Amino acid sequence: MVGILPVMMDYMEDVKDDFPQLYRKQIKKAGNDFVSEVYKLGDTIYAKIDEENDQEVREFYNEVINMGRIFNNWMSEL
Repeated sequence: MVGILPVMMDYMEDVKDDFPQLYRKQIKKAGNDFVSEVYKLGDTIYAKIDEENDQEVREFYNEVINMGRIFNNWMSEL
């Protein structure tokens, strides 16, 4: 699930740029909060992973990245 958050964040930013008329006050606040939280979560996770030398942790990290790519590809095919 964590792997799709950055992809969802990208889509939120695309909506903001491509359809500004949809990005009204409350939606804008919610979208900005979401993007901010994903950045914080990502930074925390990546910092922990960078500190680890454990191969299992690195494999989990790669799986999370791959989940995001798979989700993004799936969304592109819709």
